Amino acid sequence: MIPQPVNLRTELIPRRPDQDPGVAAADGPFPLPGGWVRGTLDTAGQTWQLLLPADPNALLDEPSASTAATTDDRMPYWAFVWPAAIPMIAAVLQADWPAGTRVLELGCGTGIVGLAALRRGHLVTFTDYEHRAVALAARNAELNHCHNFTAQLLDWRRPENTTWPVIIGCDLLYQTSAFEPLLQLLDQMLAPGGVCWLGDGGRSAPRKFWYLARERGYDVQVLDTHGQPLSRPASDFQLFILRKHAQP
Repeated sequence: MIPQPVNLRTELIPRRPDQDPGVAAADGPFPLPGGWVRGTLDTAGQTWQLLLPADPNALLDEPSASTAATTDDRMPYWAFVWPAAIPMIAAVLQADWPAGTRVLELGCGTGIVGLAALRRGHLVTFTDYEHRAVALAARNAELNHCHNFTAQLLDWRRPENTTWPVIIGCDLLYQTSAFEPLLQLLDQMLAPGGVCWLGDGGRSAPRKFWYLARERGYDVQVLDTHGQPLSRPASDFQLFILRKHAQP
């Protein structure tokens, strides 16, 4: 079981006794094992209203999860609010990107990190390989009265030609097999002179990503929870900032 942040409060959305289990609850964008909860997240001096799966672990038992794990290492981790999202939200809220910056969120999951960028006045596109995550992120943006966003499917193995000045993501660096597709996506979709912010909860795997990104020509900085530079990846929250050189 993955622990939820302590500053996340949830309330179960009741299902009518006569409601078909295959039909989404009134506030839910789609049917889900275990139903939905309304969540309130207080962090970094801000409050967000969220719609969340009531039992994210139930999704790990779906037949599709077993198939995904066998075929392409994809599991329904989009349903969790990962603890690393909390310091990542704080970092995004303090970012010095100009208002109205176009921001692409990779692996959006519930959308909470992208919501922080929206609250700062940026133009956010939520993306994920899982259509349910895309729908959930869009619903959560609507719940927080955000309008300057789009949401779409994106497979890292099939990057698009559109480039972005800022790309963000959180808890994406847990599978070393994903590092090469992710870096190939950044090669194509991160604009020259652009930055990519990737938050991680302190896993050991990102050390390899750190080396690979630098070998690829990116300037890589690693910051801790307080925004202080780290000489190398750590065992606590770490923010990887990749900068692509501007074209001469």
